[in-house]
Amino acid sequence: MNLVKSVLNDAIALVVNPVGYMTRNKDRTTPLNSLMVNYVAILALVPFVGRVLGDLLFESKHLGFAIGGAIVAYFLDVIGVFVVGLVIWKLAPSFKTSTDQARATLLAAYLYTPIFLIGILNIVPVLGYLAVLAWLYGLYIMYRGLPMLLNTPSDETLTYLIVTAVVSIVVLVIISVVVTHLDVA
Repeated sequence: MNLVKSVLNDAIALVVNPVGYMTRNKDRTTPLNSLMVNYVAILALVPFVGRVLGDLLFESKHLGFAIGGAIVAYFLDVIGVFVVGLVIWKLAPSFKTSTDQARATLLAAYLYTPIFLIGILNIVPVLGYLAVLAWLYGLYIMYRGLPMLLNTPSDETLTYLIVTAVVSIVVLVIISVVVTHLDVA
C-alpha cells in the first residue's frame, strides 16, 4: 500500500509542478521493468477503476463484461506508454537527443500521468472525454521534459514533441477503437 501511495504522490507532484518535479528527479535512474511495474501499472489502475464503476453504474453492464473490458483497456494503456516510450527512444537520434529506452519511457510515463489521473472520471462516462485536456497537459509536461530529462536541444524540442504527439494520437486512437469494439460486443 505504501508503493501505491508513493506513486500517487509522485504523480500528483508531477502534475502540480512538472518543472519542479522533473528538476528534483532528473538524475534519478529507474530500470524499465521497475518503471512499468512500479509506476505505470499502478497509475493505470486509476482509469481501470473509473471504467469498471462507470460501466456498472451508468452503462448497466454485467460485472464480468465491465471487468473484462476494463482489463483489456488497462493492458492497452500500459502498452500505450511502452510504445510511445519506444517511439521517443527510436526518434531520439533524429532530434540530436541521446537517450536510452528506460529514460524515454519515463518521459512517456510522465506524458500519460495526467491522462491516468483524470481517468477516474470515467466513473461518469461523459466526463471521460476530459482525457483530451489531460493529454494536452501531458504534452506540456513532455515539452518541458525533453530538454530536461533527455537533453534535447531547444531548437529540436518542438519538432520532436509534434512527431511524438502524432504517434501518441495514433496509439490513443487504436486503444480507443479497441475499447469501443469491446463495448459493442
